Amino acid sequence: MSLRGPGPPAAPVALVTGAAAADGIGAACAHALAAAGCPVGLLDRHSCADVAAEIEATGGRAVALQADLTSEAQIDDALDRLEQILGPCSILVNNAADLTRGTLAETSAAAMRRVLAVNVEAAFLLCRRLATGMARQGWGRIVNIASDTFDRPPGPGLLAYITSKGAIIGLTRALAIELGPAGITVNAIAPGLTRTGAASAGQPDELFAAVREQQAIKRTLQPEDYAGLLAFLVSAQAAVITGQTISADAGLVLR
Repeated sequence: MSLRGPGPPAAPVALVTGAAAADGIGAACAHALAAAGCPVGLLDRHSCADVAAEIEATGGRAVALQADLTSEAQIDDALDRLEQILGPCSILVNNAADLTRGTLAETSAAAMRRVLAVNVEAAFLLCRRLATGMARQGWGRIVNIASDTFDRPPGPGLLAYITSKGAIIGLTRALAIELGPAGITVNAIAPGLTRTGAASAGQPDELFAAVREQQAIKRTLQPEDYAGLLAFLVSAQAAVITGQTISADAGLVLR
């Protein structure tokens, strides 16, 4: 699918956060963008070197960046390096997430602040920094990874996470209105329960089976299931789609 359209550079530089795990949604997003011809920056608090090497082994161009997303200074340093190596960033995928679990009684104020810092404030900081360059060239794409748990909470224990995903959807809508006149679209993808390494380690197989039975499409979601939707949202064909949250959860949430 071509990413060309009025305004965008020939090979738009992309940045994907939360891309260190080779079996995660962030890595799948990065591979999809690289396959579409984008040089890709990978940003995580853990090393993204392995995922970057995978992309380059298939002919893509990638740079591994490392930063604590609760630190504005470290975010700025990482973006400086991205721009020095690959050039101005035109596509931003805010995927990084703190998955700290806890009920109301179990969640401390400090834990809530950290989840919001990683899941919401970091996305805000990245958007604020990169939107200026996108506006300058009259073209940009921001895709935030939300969650279908905001529409259908699975039960107690995800208080901070679900709260943060509601905020991400609010950020998506507010920025769509603000940045639209500059040629920047802002959308969100809301995945369902996905068989990543992290999810598999933290959730029993019985939960995957139970969720699968509630879906319209009876199969467990994989990180690669979001690649096509992401490629579409950052393409010229999606030029008039903005401010939307698209559920990609095999029909668990019906809008």
